[in-house]
Amino acid sequence: MPNTETTSRNDLGTAPVQRLFFRFYVPSLISMASIAAHQVINGIILGQQVGKEALGAIGLYTPVLLLFIAFVLSIMIGGGILFARHVGGGRLAEARHVFEVATTLVLGVGTVAALSTPWITGPLVSWLAAGQSPIMVQYTTECTYWNLLFTPFFLIRVLWGGFLSNDNAPGITKNATVLAAILNIVLDLVLVVVFPYGVAGAAIATGLALLVAVVYLAVAIERRKGHLSLRRFRLGLRFTEWPELFRLGFPSFVSEVSVAFGFFLINRSLLPYGALAVSAFGVVNLLSNLFLRLFTAAMLAIQPIMAYNIGARQPHRVIETLRFALLFTFMVGVGVYLIGFFGSDLLINIVSADESDEFKQVATRAIMLSFILFAATGPNYVLVMYIQIIGQATLSTLTNVVRGFLLIALLLLVLPEPLGMHLNGVWLARPLAEVLLLLGLGLFLWYRRDRFFSDDTILRTRS
Repeated sequence: MPNTETTSRNDLGTAPVQRLFFRFYVPSLISMASIAAHQVINGIILGQQVGKEALGAIGLYTPVLLLFIAFVLSIMIGGGILFARHVGGGRLAEARHVFEVATTLVLGVGTVAALSTPWITGPLVSWLAAGQSPIMVQYTTECTYWNLLFTPFFLIRVLWGGFLSNDNAPGITKNATVLAAILNIVLDLVLVVVFPYGVAGAAIATGLALLVAVVYLAVAIERRKGHLSLRRFRLGLRFTEWPELFRLGFPSFVSEVSVAFGFFLINRSLLPYGALAVSAFGVVNLLSNLFLRLFTAAMLAIQPIMAYNIGARQPHRVIETLRFALLFTFMVGVGVYLIGFFGSDLLINIVSADESDEFKQVATRAIMLSFILFAATGPNYVLVMYIQIIGQATLSTLTNVVRGFLLIALLLLVLPEPLGMHLNGVWLARPLAEVLLLLGLGLFLWYRRDRFFSDDTILRTRS
C-alpha cells in the first residue's frame, strides 16, 4: 500500500473526510460556478450596456438551460457513481468503459441540438417569451440561438469535469474553469462593449470560452496518468450497465426538469405583475445561479467520496461524510440568506446600477424573500444525493418532483391570491417549498433511520 504523505492525504478510502471534502469542494465549486458564472458575467455586462430587458431574456432562457443541465448531470452523476465504485473496487477497465459510453451519449445529444438550432429557435422562443415586448422577444431569440449552437461544448465541459473529479483530479477542472472565465470576460468586453453585438455577442463569448475549456480538458486528460484516456477512446453505446447508470442518474434529471418547470410556473405567475417583476426575476435568477453553486458543489464533492467508499466497503466513512456536509451546507446557507437580507441593494447595484428606483424597489423585495431558500436548499441537496448514491432511486426521484415542481405549484395557487400576498406570494413560493421539503424529508429519514443509514443498506448498492 502506498505510504507517502501525499497519497495518504488524498486517498479516498483513508484520508480525513473533512480534508477530502474541501479538496473536492473547492474545485467542484469553481467547476459548477462556470455554469452560472458565464451567465453572471454576461448578465453584469449586459445589464450595464444593454439594460434590464437583456437580463429578462436570460431569465426566460433559464428553463432551457436547466433542461440541458438536467440531462448532463444525470449522465455525469450516474456515470460518476459507477466510475468511482469500479475504481474503488479495482475494476479499472469497467471504469474506463463508463467514461466512453457517457461521452458518446452526451456528444450525440449536443450535436443534434446544435444542428437543429435554425429550426427550433423560433418555436422555442414563441413559447418562452409569449406575450413579451418585441425587444424582449428579439433578445430571447439571440440568447437561445447562440446558446443552442454551442450546446455540445457546454455538455462535454460539464461531463468531463465531473469524471475528472471522480478520477481524483478536481484541480484540472478548476484550471479549465478559470481559463474559460478569463476568456469569457475578455470576449464579453470585445463583443458587447467594443463591438455592440449585445445579447448575441455575450452568448458567442460564452460559447467560445467553453470550446477552449474543452480543448484544455482533452489535453489534460491525455497528459495525466489517471484512469481516463482519449488516446484509447472508442465511441460506442454498447453497455451492460445502462439500467444501473440511468437508475443512479435519473433522480438528478428529474430534479433539474422539475426545477425548470418550477421556474416556468413562476415566470407565468409574474406576467400579470408587469415587466418590472419579470426583469426583477431575471436579477434573482442571475444571483441565485451564482449562490446555488455553493450547494451544488457540496453535493458533487460528497459523490466521489461516498461512491468510492461504497465500492471499498467502508460505510462508516459514507455516514461521516454525510454528517459533515449537512452541517457545512446549513451554515453556508444561513450566511447567504443574511447577505441577501442585508445586502440586497448592493447586489442590485452590481448588476443593474442604472435602472429606475421603482425597479430597484421591486428587485430588493424579490431578493430579500427569495433568499430564504438558501437556508434549506443545501441540506436538501446533500440528503437527496445521499439517497441517490445508496440506490434509493424512487424516494430520490419523488423528493425531487415534490421539491422542484409540486410544492411550488401548490404554493403559487395558494399564496398570491387566496392568501392575499400577491407578488410577495410569488417570491415566497420556491423558498417555502425548500423549507417544507427539508422538514418533511428530515423527519421521514430520522423516523426510518434504521433503514436508510444502516451498513447493510449502504453496502447493498455496491456494483
